[in-house]
Amino acid sequence: MFSLCVLVLLVVKGTHAITITVKEEDLGGSLPLLHNLTSSCSCDKLLLSSLGPAATFQPKLMGIYTMSYTSYNNHPSYRQNYGADYRLYWLPSSGWLVGDKRGANTGYVHNPDTIQTCPYLIPSGWLYYSSVHGVWYQDTTLVLRCMQRTGD
Repeated sequence: MFSLCVLVLLVVKGTHAITITVKEEDLGGSLPLLHNLTSSCSCDKLLLSSLGPAATFQPKLMGIYTMSYTSYNNHPSYRQNYGADYRLYWLPSSGWLVGDKRGANTGYVHNPDTIQTCPYLIPSGWLYYSSVHGVWYQDTTLVLRCMQRTGD
């Protein structure tokens, strides 16, 4: 790894100069690399559940989602095992979404995280849509958890 030094000259009263040297370790760490899809998203089955209002306003979305055979936007996508065939997928501009059609920018459960490659690793911030009120609400009990890893 290369070493980075920054040399700054400050002129004080036009006659004195101060030299400040900043080393790379003083600048903070580099951003972590995004996880590789094949190595980091090893969960085949996810459980979407809530003990709060999301279960009341979006009960049909709760349940088991199985990893699709194809990814979407270089991220895994999941499909509900029963019912109305809901999809969980990632959109680059808005994050994770559960909706009727993979790729649509409308849905019923959402997480605005655009960094995490695997949705079940997002610890909080899940929102549900209330069609009664026409707005998104946060439900702190709304979670997406891994049920079965690849090869289990």
